[in-house]
Amino acid sequence: MRLVKAEHELYELQEQLDDQIRIYRHLYEVGKKLNATLDLGEILEIATQFVLYELDFERCVALLYEPEAKAFCVEAHDGYYDEASRARVTGLRFSVDDPLLTPILADSERIICAQGCDQRELFALGQILEMAEYVAFPLGSEPQQPIGALIAGNSANSSGYHTQIDADSEFVVGLANLVSQVATAIRMGREIQSREQRLKQEARARERIEQELRVARTIQQASLPKEVPKLKGWQIIPFYQPAREVGGDFYEFFALDDGRVGFAVGDATGKGVPAAFVMSATCALLGGVATASGSSPGEVLSRVNEAMLTRIPPSTFVTCFYAILEPESGRLSYANAGHDLPYLRRRGGDAEELRARGMPLGLLPGMNYEENEIVFDAGEGVIFYSDGLVEAHDPKGEMFGSPRLQALIAEHGEERSLGDFLMEDLYSFVGEGWEQEDDITLLTLRRSPN
Repeated sequence: MRLVKAEHELYELQEQLDDQIRIYRHLYEVGKKLNATLDLGEILEIATQFVLYELDFERCVALLYEPEAKAFCVEAHDGYYDEASRARVTGLRFSVDDPLLTPILADSERIICAQGCDQRELFALGQILEMAEYVAFPLGSEPQQPIGALIAGNSANSSGYHTQIDADSEFVVGLANLVSQVATAIRMGREIQSREQRLKQEARARERIEQELRVARTIQQASLPKEVPKLKGWQIIPFYQPAREVGGDFYEFFALDDGRVGFAVGDATGKGVPAAFVMSATCALLGGVATASGSSPGEVLSRVNEAMLTRIPPSTFVTCFYAILEPESGRLSYANAGHDLPYLRRRGGDAEELRARGMPLGLLPGMNYEENEIVFDAGEGVIFYSDGLVEAHDPKGEMFGSPRLQALIAEHGEERSLGDFLMEDLYSFVGEGWEQEDDITLLTLRRSPN
């Protein structure tokens, strides 16, 4: 009798070992399948089918948190074979603080609801899922929010119903291993999807920025003069080099009465499309006021300032140096609205600033602009520029600076290609790998030597 009993126990032990070997062998295969996909639907389908067909549970439900619904929703299920049960289980929603899920999500390992379970919430959840007994595993958590739960169990009317759910069951142990792999696969899949979404958003943002830059360049290029005035006895040489992130630099020429010519060099605050629009509006206003009124430089800036107060966004402003040249006499009258001071290069080699006080355009109403004038002798010239030149930095952070520019103009001001020379010196100063931060504008006006 003892021998028969021992043989029976040995047989049961062998069956358990065989079940464990089978389960772990299939878990290994399932792990390979889970590692081969990032699709959430495929991951959950693999898991639910394994629960039913390899672990011998009758039913399985996967609940995942849906941020848009702010609830735990049934993402996958198996073992519900009549249409009414499938429809009802598919439509289940549990709020984040639902007491039926709280015990499961709060446990770091697993919750078992089998015969003798005295927790009303667990029993009630089993009734909703049509399970008389079940084991529930949390699927880990993401920052500030659980991922969900995997619940496997049996129904009371199942012909294959057995009270097989206990902590030491090889089926429960196998399910724990499966849950660990599923949770890892879900986290990896979501992390990769989140990363892909970020990359797509960044790509869309870059494309939007590039599109804006293209629009800004188009606006700016359309606003710059297509031709340079041809004046007998004068040389006019413009140079413009936009930065990658287009700024608000501009220069403009205006044909006035009595053969006079207006010159404007300026810079609108900001970058991209907004700066380009402000720059374009400024050029239009300058041209309209200058050519229609025949006013002096200070009067032109004053009128443009008043007009701009209602036409540009708040906290936006424009610096502008405006001058009127009388070619025959060589007289240049000018006014300045907060722009970088041009340099006049005298025949003796000195370079002096053309000073005139005035606030930038578009800041305050009722502004007056100081006017001054000079008379060019033969061979003398003036160079207008924007801050993109003097504020360029070398690798050590040192600025190119106005003193350096003034010294170069004094020494090399007679060279016809002064703009090219200044840019060559700038490139030497900033070194290789320099990324231009702002537009650079140069405009040289020189009276011929003879």
